[in-house]
Amino acid sequence: MARIMSGRCLTADGALRLAVFWLVLTSALALPAEDASTPVRDDLTTDYAKQIIRQSKVAEMKSMLNTRIAPCDDFYSYACGNWHRHNPAQLLRNIMTDTFQLMSKGFDRRLQRLLQSGQMKTNLEEKLQNFYQSCLVIQREDVQYKLALQTIYREYGEFPMLEGPRWNASDFIWWRTVADIQHKYGKQIILAVDVMSDIANHTVNRVYLGPPDNKHTPIPMLNSLEDAAVAEDLQQYFAVDKHLAKQTAKEMNGLERNLIAGGFSHGGSLADDLTLYTVSELEERYSEQLNITEFLGLVLGEDNVPEHIYVYSESYLNNTLRTLQSTPTPTIGNYVLWKLLEPYSIDTKPSEMRNWCTEQTKKYFAKLTDHMIYERYRSPEAEAEVHSVWKQIRETFRQQLAGDKLDWISNKTRQLAIEKLDRMQLYINSYDHEDFEALYGDMAVDKLNYVLNVQQVLKAKAKWNLNRLHSAPASLEATDVLGFTAAYNILDNNITIPVALMQPRYFWDANYPQALKYGTLGYLLAHEMIHGFDDEGRTYDANGNLAPWWDDKSRYEFEEKRKCFQAQYHAYKYGGTHLPESVEQSENIADNAGIKLAYKAYQRWLEQQPPEVLEQETLAGFELNNRQLFFVSFAQLWCDDVQSFFKTSVAKADNHAPGMYRVIGSLSNFQEFSWVFNCSQQAPMDPEFKCAIY
Repeated sequence: MARIMSGRCLTADGALRLAVFWLVLTSALALPAEDASTPVRDDLTTDYAKQIIRQSKVAEMKSMLNTRIAPCDDFYSYACGNWHRHNPAQLLRNIMTDTFQLMSKGFDRRLQRLLQSGQMKTNLEEKLQNFYQSCLVIQREDVQYKLALQTIYREYGEFPMLEGPRWNASDFIWWRTVADIQHKYGKQIILAVDVMSDIANHTVNRVYLGPPDNKHTPIPMLNSLEDAAVAEDLQQYFAVDKHLAKQTAKEMNGLERNLIAGGFSHGGSLADDLTLYTVSELEERYSEQLNITEFLGLVLGEDNVPEHIYVYSESYLNNTLRTLQSTPTPTIGNYVLWKLLEPYSIDTKPSEMRNWCTEQTKKYFAKLTDHMIYERYRSPEAEAEVHSVWKQIRETFRQQLAGDKLDWISNKTRQLAIEKLDRMQLYINSYDHEDFEALYGDMAVDKLNYVLNVQQVLKAKAKWNLNRLHSAPASLEATDVLGFTAAYNILDNNITIPVALMQPRYFWDANYPQALKYGTLGYLLAHEMIHGFDDEGRTYDANGNLAPWWDDKSRYEFEEKRKCFQAQYHAYKYGGTHLPESVEQSENIADNAGIKLAYKAYQRWLEQQPPEVLEQETLAGFELNNRQLFFVSFAQLWCDDVQSFFKTSVAKADNHAPGMYRVIGSLSNFQEFSWVFNCSQQAPMDPEFKCAIY
């Protein structure tokens, strides 16, 4: 259910060298202080240091530009044309690179330095460090590691591939096994049971039945590589012969692809994919395939089976049960036990173990790692800046809603929109109030036993999740997403900013022009804010309850304007194929409105500043004015490189447009952009017809 960044003009080479130098400098300055009780601070207060900071930003931004391309012809290629030279995608290792990936890796470097140091402040932090150290010593060839894996899966039986004819299919009932596994370890296989607040009434909790939260859209071109990788693991872990390993891998991966295929409705909202049933209704409907009452009792406990549950993506449930009926039971048995072992698998080369173990530590202790790192470099000034920009963005949109420009919205709906906006809150995901002691306090973490440690973490989280039944209603948190990008929670009507985004000098800094802050942070906040008023957000009220509050006229006008985006983005080609034509246009609507609101908020800020502040709004050595800097900083948020073989698959798998069209689409609809860059009326970036909602 996780649906939801004065000097002489630099040459390109010189700019790149200075950027590299700056990265080395800031990395050294960002090392944890000797006194771990003191927050990390960079001593960059001199005028000379500030000049270097600004020049390094110039170097970074100019190194991405391709000035041979006119901004009015293709602004993405102008702003990001050299990204691929510095951050190339690699065919087998990393098929895509982008700005947020670099930011996430920067956070990982901070975390890794701390984990390798001895500067832990609390017992909980020491447990986290022990987990990291246990990961570093594990080896795929180690006999003890393989024995530990056997202990895990044999609790639920034996692999059919290992037992052969001795394996008794009649003893294996897939839904009982996956229910037992989720109850004990929280690992969701084939079907997932989640507990969160009712989307229509946040005062009560509700049980949701749907697909596991680790589903991904397969990329057909990678299928053979995935099969080969699994086959290699089967040979490594279980000494399976090569032929059997290949056959079993192909069968298991084929089953997963069949489970995913056709299982979701595309273009619908969350509410469209949810249906409330009584358990007895589901019992009657699916009695031949599974006992839903017993299944829920095994997951939640017999005393906790609810009377009503939501089914998320009924098409997935139906497709899954049909698929399993036609799948040989040994294949299902192999698949279930293999998915059980997935969290314990070592998926990296020995030479990359430190980075991989850092990622695993962040994965299993997501909130604690965010809190631990942020506590060491948090800045009240930076937090105040974020909230200041948010205030400007929200007030800009409020004025727009209260004015007469959005005359397609009726007055009644307009007032409800303003009420929802006023109730919307912004939070930084520092997790200051999280009860980590309750979650991890009783957990023993062994420096030498990685498998046992993962097992303990999974057990603790499973217990925590089951306790949600008797806790105050709350929505689910997708920590894997919340760790690197701003996000709007439609059920809580709030926006969260991740700690990784707060890292200094990635997008903005006190020494940078405010144009860069509004073009990046301002846009991201505005984008998320608009999700409260897009094609799905408009069906949830100020409290986050599913309660459509738009009148018929406003809904009709919105729908007509939405169709413009649907046609515009479908006309774009990526990897030689048109982008999918989708009814859901929430991301494109948020991109288009977000950049407009961020620019208007920046203009408001400019009007409030004295001349001496405005003098700092350009960068020496960069022949762009402050408004042009705003648009370049926005565009460079979306610089990426994708292996050409996979472009079509990547576009189909994401409800966001590819980075290039997030830039081209939104700016070609924004007249002020064309004025700022003096585009002619014949320029591709200034089409005659423009799509707009907000």
